[in-house]
Amino acid sequence: MEKLNFKIVAASLAASAAIAYLICVAFRPIFPAWTMYISDSWAAAFPGFSWTLPGILIGLVESALYGFLAGALFVTVYNFFAARFSGATLKS
Repeated sequence: MEKLNFKIVAASLAASAAIAYLICVAFRPIFPAWTMYISDSWAAAFPGFSWTLPGILIGLVESALYGFLAGALFVTVYNFFAARFSGATLKS
């Protein structure tokens, strides 16, 4: 069984999180009354976020970082358990 590549998985999740974030931000002008846009959930999830260009960029960076960290955690845990349960050594 082969190890998951940290760089590929972390970069993929970071990009996916950033794209999902941008899609959500893009929907705000279309659906401004949705609860997710009138509550404080954005500021809670993304410290420093506001509905200004600098605030949106801060949220974008934080979203990508969250995705990167999720990828790093997933690869580490996956490779750990794959090595323990496969009975064989992992190839690099």
